Amino acid sequence: MTMSKPMMKCGHAANATREDGSHCCAICSPDDKAYILAHTPDLTGRQARCSCMRLTPSSTDLAFFEYRGPGSRIAVETCKCNYHRVAHQRDPKRVDPSSVVELGKCSGFVANGGHEYDSYYCGHAGWD
Repeated sequence: MTMSKPMMKCGHAANATREDGSHCCAICSPDDKAYILAHTPDLTGRQARCSCMRLTPSSTDLAFFEYRGPGSRIAVETCKCNYHRVAHQRDPKRVDPSSVVELGKCSGFVANGGHEYDSYYCGHAGWD
């Protein structure tokens, strides 16, 4: 299995290039993590699942590939309640500044951990 696209710190395989030719993630831009190269995790035996439920072996060559295993951004930043870490903090800039803890939707952030499947897009709905 060829892994030609490098991983970015945001968790996606590089899916775009900048004017200077460097790799980046167009999905997560302008977040700084979209421009920082990261170590490619061992994808041996892992499967990636599209939103249409199609499975294929994980590879950074898949369209919009995102690693979701142990240590990934998703594993660390998503709570067991399925809200992200930031939702557990009060934020006066939001329409409702209350956190999910204050609203009684979660008792406190607990990282969800690695997911069974990585994600990608198979093209089932077209490319335009």
